[in-house]
Amino acid sequence: MPKILITGNGFDLNLNLPTSYSDFIRILSNLKNIEETDYNFNSIYSASLSYELIKKNFSKVEFNQEQINELINLLDQNLWFNFFTSEYNIETWIDFETKIEYVLIKIFEALNNMQDFLFSKGSRPNDLRVIDFKNLNNNIEYYEILKRFKFFEDNNSQIVLNEFMFINKYNYNTNFNYEIISDYLLKDLNKFKKIFNLYFEIFILPLYENLNFNNKLNLESINHHFTFNYTPTFENVYKLKTRTDFLHGKIDSENNFIVLGINEVPESINENIVKYFIPFTKYYQKLNNNTDYYFLSELSNKVKFENYIFYFIGHSLDKSDEDYINEVFDFIIDLKTKGNLIIISYHNESSKSSMLINLIEIRGKDEIVDLMRNKVLKFEKLDSKEFNFSLNLKLDTFVKAPRYL
Repeated sequence: MPKILITGNGFDLNLNLPTSYSDFIRILSNLKNIEETDYNFNSIYSASLSYELIKKNFSKVEFNQEQINELINLLDQNLWFNFFTSEYNIETWIDFETKIEYVLIKIFEALNNMQDFLFSKGSRPNDLRVIDFKNLNNNIEYYEILKRFKFFEDNNSQIVLNEFMFINKYNYNTNFNYEIISDYLLKDLNKFKKIFNLYFEIFILPLYENLNFNNKLNLESINHHFTFNYTPTFENVYKLKTRTDFLHGKIDSENNFIVLGINEVPESINENIVKYFIPFTKYYQKLNNNTDYYFLSELSNKVKFENYIFYFIGHSLDKSDEDYINEVFDFIIDLKTKGNLIIISYHNESSKSSMLINLIEIRGKDEIVDLMRNKVLKFEKLDSKEFNFSLNLKLDTFVKAPRYL
């Protein structure tokens, strides 16, 4: 009976690792306030809202000074990081991904508005790159996003667009250069990925060797592990031989192949510029970086007259991972045996409610009601006896049975 574990960021947070979006921003933003000679456990992690738990569950670590210097240099120059640090309504990594989509939409919408003014009468001389706020549809969001990403210089209340944005022929601008603009944003996002990788290499990975946390889960019977995290927590903390597939890539600043982007190209985007959005999507990055995008295909090729248990730990079941969630539920429903389970662990009643709402939105009310009524789908509190029992559950192969739905 294969037992499949699927983990999200809550799996790391349960061990008090500072992997939340808040920790990432707060710790990195605080780096510039620390003297180079004072990089130590307290000066680094005290910026975290979970500092007391970090201090309690981890012993002291030493940091790589060279890597920290490299990281600080990247922080100073990165447009995406500077944007995120100025946005106060981002609380989770899901909000972070939503903001990437927001930025892209606002930039390309703004370009569309400016295009009507700039090129409605044909090409313009290269030195006529001045626009008015009304050419941005009087939209303060367009103005602020374009300014933060350095698409223009605000000179004495004049908006002077940067030259790199245009296709230039014979000293005339004929249109916006969407390929260059997309590449400009993408290159800076890739540098942000480097920042992300370095943060985890410098401030998270060394903690594995100094973990004092005693309430680890019993995961010895797990046959396969899929993770949406970038961290090797399962291997380094639990030290099991169970295989892990990293669905969004693994921390590695040298290769920088992690998946960090948007779920889909927004429907509102003009079909003529859709291709410039594609490199920002997760599915493109998975294919391009050759990360683990096969998911359950290997299991699907095996005999279906077996029982399977899927455990979700620390995953929000958000719509941004809809494709994977659908694959798990379709896999279970298509099996020819009964007694299969999907067990979703939750931290508190609020998180349970959010996950249930997400599942109903993705799979529909009727299916979720039917699966819970037939005890195929269960919610169990992470630190409960019920969930501990479920982790150690052993099921024999059941007789062939009709589909649940």
